[in-house]
Amino acid sequence: MGKIPDSGIISVVVKPGSSKNAIEGYNSEKKAWMVRVKAAAEKDKANVELLRFLKRETGKKWMIKSGLHSRKKVLAAISS
Repeated sequence: MGKIPDSGIISVVVKPGSSKNAIEGYNSEKKAWMVRVKAAAEKDKANVELLRFLKRETGKKWMIKSGLHSRKKVLAAISS
């Protein structure tokens, strides 16, 4: 397991429908953080859960820059 940086732009691969929210670590082959979320991949539920989970983990707000309907997403930290 690793710690997601709390600033800048990151790539994540989301695994929706998991038993718990968790950061699995960084996958250097995919050049992305692997993140599990409990919410299902329907009606934007997994995206909302991902953003809430990352805010709790990093203390920063995040926005999805690309990959809204994909498991691989590019996220950017929002400066307050």
